[in-house]
Amino acid sequence: MDIHITADLKKLYPESIFGSLIIRNIPNQKIHEALEERKRDLERRIREVHGEVDIDNIIQKYNTYFRMWKKTYPIEYQINTIRSGGKFPQVSVLVDSMFIAELNSMILTSGHDLEEIRGDLSFDISREGERYLKLNGQVQKLKKNDVVLRDNEGLLACILYGPTMRTSITLKTKDALYFAWCPYVMDERLIMAHLKEILENLSHIFGSVTSESQLIRS
Repeated sequence: MDIHITADLKKLYPESIFGSLIIRNIPNQKIHEALEERKRDLERRIREVHGEVDIDNIIQKYNTYFRMWKKTYPIEYQINTIRSGGKFPQVSVLVDSMFIAELNSMILTSGHDLEEIRGDLSFDISREGERYLKLNGQVQKLKKNDVVLRDNEGLLACILYGPTMRTSITLKTKDALYFAWCPYVMDERLIMAHLKEILENLSHIFGSVTSESQLIRS
């Protein structure tokens, strides 16, 4: 499976960089006690030592992007929710392992069922009038020039609205593909450390995990 960045995206977001992590043969499950402990630990750290997220350099980069469409970076909202007493959502082990790493690094991430992806993948920009079916089952009209991911059958995700339902991770998923989305320049070491944390969360539960990771640059 080839993953590339289109010329249109390179022209509009020349500093964009993406990271990918494939994991294989992991029997997804609804919940695991060891992962729940990691959630509680991160919640405590966010409440006790996390500074104001609006001055964080990574948050600022993402907010630069989201504010073009008068939106706020959702990870900032989620961190502030936890700081105010909220808790992590509970979806499944494959999804929650991603959420933990995402809130720890503040790097936007999507998760996909690898078996549902058709052909090669391309990071691209959205066109006028494009639509897709979101995770909640609602049809979403995309904003023009958002960063999107496509396979041979169509759209898989975008930055503003997240992944599509078609490749969503379910309890039947065994092979997963995670992407770190960085429309502006990001330290490659931070991206790889973020992907490594997802893998470590899964390894903490399942032991040895078969994986592949890479960076996709403009």
